[in-house]
Parts: sequence; structure tokens; C-alpha cells
Amino acid sequence: MENQLFSEFQPVELHISCRNLRNMDILSKSDPVVIAYLLKDGKWVNIGQTEQIRNNLNPNFTKTITTELIFEVKQPIKFDVIDVDDNSEDLIGSVETELGKLAGAKKQTSILDLTSKDGKKGGKIIIRLDKGAESNEYIFWQWQGVKLKNVDGFFDKSDPYLKFMRTNEHGDLFLAHQTKHIMDNLNPIWEAFEIPAKKLCYGKHDSPIIVECWDWEKKNAHKFIGKTSFTLNDLIGGKREFTLLTAKGKPAGTIKLISFDLMVKPSFMDFIRGGEQLSFILAVDFTGSNGIPTSSSSLHYIDPSGQFNQYQSAIVSVGEIILNYDFDRMVPAFGFGGKPRFPTLTSNQVMHCFPLNGNPQNAECADLPGLLQAYNNALMHVELSGPTYFEHIIAGAIEVAKQNIERNVYSCLLIITDGEIHDMDKTVDLVVSASNLPLSIIIIGVGNEDFENMRRLDSDNGALVNSKGQKATRDLVQFVKYNDYGGNKAQLAKEVLAELPKQLCEYKRIVGKKPNPPIFVDHTAL
Repeated sequence: MENQLFSEFQPVELHISCRNLRNMDILSKSDPVVIAYLLKDGKWVNIGQTEQIRNNLNPNFTKTITTELIFEVKQPIKFDVIDVDDNSEDLIGSVETELGKLAGAKKQTSILDLTSKDGKKGGKIIIRLDKGAESNEYIFWQWQGVKLKNVDGFFDKSDPYLKFMRTNEHGDLFLAHQTKHIMDNLNPIWEAFEIPAKKLCYGKHDSPIIVECWDWEKKNAHKFIGKTSFTLNDLIGGKREFTLLTAKGKPAGTIKLISFDLMVKPSFMDFIRGGEQLSFILAVDFTGSNGIPTSSSSLHYIDPSGQFNQYQSAIVSVGEIILNYDFDRMVPAFGFGGKPRFPTLTSNQVMHCFPLNGNPQNAECADLPGLLQAYNNALMHVELSGPTYFEHIIAGAIEVAKQNIERNVYSCLLIITDGEIHDMDKTVDLVVSASNLPLSIIIIGVGNEDFENMRRLDSDNGALVNSKGQKATRDLVQFVKYNDYGGNKAQLAKEVLAELPKQLCEYKRIVGKKPNPPIFVDHTAL
């Protein structure tokens, strides 16, 4: 038996057409087939192909290619268009992109140029990404144990917890959820929790859900109490009590469902299909604790060899994912904690929010190259100072988010910093006030500080509370320490961005906004 956590994903379908394909035949026209590959562990893996259409340089394929979109992961994808004849296969053209770019394209439709191995034009490929079949159902429930078997002997009682397992088509078990243990209790009531149906049983109402009950032990030698299984259809039909059986098939008590609700929630992809965009905002720390940029020991040191420092790496890791969902790819970028000395902006006082490009009239930078250029240039025109204040940066992001409430735009503020916050109380107050706005805040800590205050802002274990005792309505901050990922940009991005789709959906739920109807494009008419 293999236990592992089940990853979140979004099933997607790729609808494909081609236009003006290069003709590889002499007496007829090419007979094209499109083959798609995803880059996995450094290798191109075939994920499917279309049907063959004979004698056609402008084919509209009816067979779609299905795969899984993981928002926080960069997923390179390649399309080969092949002319298939009786005894040969010739490459008409090929193109590489990212699955996230296809998902974030306007109306989820991309028109890409095909190129042959010898550099010749192969025509164009049109790809429309659509949401695949999935379950948007969520289960909210609470379980109680009744007369559980005591496996701790005469002088103690079991400390039970539940493990909820799902199976794949091969019968392997995967851990979907585990409750906390309850000490010395044979009739425990475990904490209620919510779980996606697709995480528990692929959303299939007739798939088995396996529940194991274990006795927690301090030295991790946990003892098996018993297990049972049921389906969502059982619960929908009203069944609420299930007998646990030991490994030998003997009764070990009962688990009882004391509350159960099956609800449907829109997914992140539902909002993207309705025209939702992500807006990327960048803020960079220019406090003196980073070290003089010209010194090789500085966190801001620009390596002549081209190797990225931690700031550059963090910008690229996050930006290359979020910008897939931003149509114009223009990024407002700011610095804080320094004294700007730009030709167009000079101050003898520390500024806690100044344009990274030195332009007071327009702080936007064009795409990742523009961001990196502005950052590199700022290092020559900003005197590092301090202290570290977040108030002005977050307040500015809040104003942007307020302007986007009715615009179908969700803002993502990335703060990259090397130190602790010196205006923590004001920062907490602002974060709590922003919890009802279309905004997420990502903080990446560079260097070797312990970042205790940052971890407090990332309130995964409970709602953040402001100075007036008011709680944030949702978690909107994600903090990650750069050094925990050893320079692995892909793992850093995965950890930093994993919560963003959920945060967007939670904001929409709180304010009562449903996705706009999907914008359909007939790719075959292009």
C-alpha cells in the first residue's frame, strides 16, 4: 500500500486546427496529424494526438487532447504537426509553449507559428484550451466514533484519528485527508472539515472511499483499529453509520456521520474562462541589510556570469507563471527602504514606495525582461537604507485592488525582502482590511533571517487579527523562505503559488461573485 497526498489539478481539453500548412507532398496535399508532448523530468512525454486528416493544409481536428493543468507549475508543452503517408512521416512544423500560456490566453485561444527543423515556416497552429470534465463538488462533513476498540491495554485508552483514502484504477491507496488525533477517547468527535470530491474519489459518486481508524502513539508506532468503506451514493442515499473491521474482519466500533453537505463551487478555471485576469505587482527591498550591491556577498550582487541572485530568481519564478494570465503583461514595480537617485526621481529621505524604473508618472514595466532591466538599473540609482516598512507598498496594492473590484481583475502583490518588518501592527491592520478585496500577497524571504513576522502574516493556522480584534475573512498571504528551496525555481514557484487559485475562489465566494459565462471562440473559423 502506498500513501501519498493527492495533488490538485484542472483537467483541460485542447481543441486544435491548423492553417496554411507547408505541403510535404508532390502530387497531393499533406495528410496532417498533431502530436502533443509535455516536458516531464527533462523528457518530452507523449500526451495524445489528433486524428489524421487527408489532403488538407487547413485541417480542423475533431479529436481533442486531454491533460491536467497545474496552475503553480511551469508545464512546457510541444506540438508536432506530422505529414503521415503510407511509408513515411515528415515533420511539417513544431512549436513549444507552456500549458499555462494556453490557459491564460485571451479567450483561451492561441495562434502559434510552426517551424520545421531546418528553420522553414510550417504554417500556423490554433489551439483552444477548454475546461475538461471534472467535479466541482465539495463535501463538508463531521465524523464521530462510537465505542471504538481500545488497543492501548487496561490502563489507557486509544487516541484515535481517521485517514480518508482514495484508490486509483490499479487499486493503490492514496491519502486524501487525515484528522487530528483525540486523546484517551473511545467516543471521539473529530473536527469538521471540507474536502473536494475530486480529491476524495475523483468526483465519482460510485467510487469507494476508504476510511481507516488508527490509534496515535507518541513514538509514531501507531496502531491500526479498523477500517470501513462507502461511496458518495451511500451518503446521498442517507446512510450515516459504518462498522469498522479489524485486519481479521472483526468489529472494532462504529464511525458515524453527524453532519454532511455536498455543495458545488466554481473552480479557478471557471473564472479564467469567464475573462478573469491576474495582475502582477512587484515590490523589492532596498534596505541596507542586503549589503552593498557591488560586493559579491550582497544579496543584490549582479553576477557578471549571468547567474541570477535570489531577487532575480524570485522575480522570474513567480512572474513567468502569473504573467500567463495577464493579457497585457505590464507590471507595476516598486522599491522600498532606499533613497532613489534616478535622473527623474531623487530624494534625500528614505522612500518606502518608489517606482522601480524611476518614472513617477508610470511605474509599469513590460514583461519579465522589463522587470529585470528595471531592477538591474535601480541598483545603480538607489542608495540602500532602511528600515523595512510594508505599510506603503500594501496600501498602494490595496488602492489598485479597489479599482479592480468591478473589472474582473485579481491582483497579486509579490514582496521580496531580506529582513523583518518594522511596522508589523500597521501591516497586519492593512492585510486584514484587504481580505475583502481582490488581492493576494506573496512574500519571499531572501537571505538568512528567521522571518518570524512573515510567518505570522501567513495565517494558515488561524485567521489574522488586527489591532481592533477584527479577524481577516480569508487567508490572502503566502510566505516562503527562498533558501528552503536551494535555488530550485520550479519548486519555489510551486510552493509560493499553490494557494493562489484557492484564494481567488475564496474571495469570489465571500463577495458573492460567480464566474462570468465562458467566452466561446470557434477556432475552426479562424
